[in-house]
Amino acid sequence: MKTKNKSGQTALRVGLACLVTIILTACVADPQQSQGQDMSSTSSVQPRRAVYNCGSDGSITVENARTAVRLTDTHGESYDLPASPPTQASRYGEGGLALVVEGREALWMKAGSEPQTCMR
Repeated sequence: MKTKNKSGQTALRVGLACLVTIILTACVADPQQSQGQDMSSTSSVQPRRAVYNCGSDGSITVENARTAVRLTDTHGESYDLPASPPTQASRYGEGGLALVVEGREALWMKAGSEPQTCMR
């Protein structure tokens, strides 16, 4: 009877070891997936100066200074917009003005006017 008990304990230990291995394997990130994520965040970095075509409305120019942008709108008016919140690299604005930049697209919003979606 001791051999049955001993083999049962061995089977239990092997089963627990396999379970722990499976759990730990599930927690490890896939290196290829991580590289893809890193590349996508790098590709969203905005150029120092970019012109975005807003269709029939004209174009806007965005000069990026990291913590703020200077935007020249379709009417030639210029605005200095701080990052909002300050740690942001894609959302800028204050008061009734806002700019959201994502990839090659910029959404320009000015209070009292229709939002403009513009492409680089």
